[in-house]
Amino acid sequence: MDPTGPYFLGPELSLIDLVIAPWAIRLWVFEYFKGGLQLPEGEKWVQRWNKWLSVVEKRESVVSTMSEREHYLPIYQRYADDVAQSELAKATREGKGVP
Repeated sequence: MDPTGPYFLGPELSLIDLVIAPWAIRLWVFEYFKGGLQLPEGEKWVQRWNKWLSVVEKRESVVSTMSEREHYLPIYQRYADDVAQSELAKATREGKGVP
């Protein structure tokens, strides 16, 4: 990451921001279901990551295209409880590769 940002490659939004933003914004799932990622908060890279995430989460283009957390919870809950019935979930439980 660019050392000052605020975006991944510097002061302007770029493709990498758009590609990883939806996944990064959903990292709250680990906090909710698993107690967090346990990132070393004192590390410079974590501080830089948090700065980036904060800026990206607040962009109007991101806010207007993300669903509210309550819409994700029932879906993620099935995976957390290991009862999801997607082909991916079934293959994972069987120790197989992604179908």
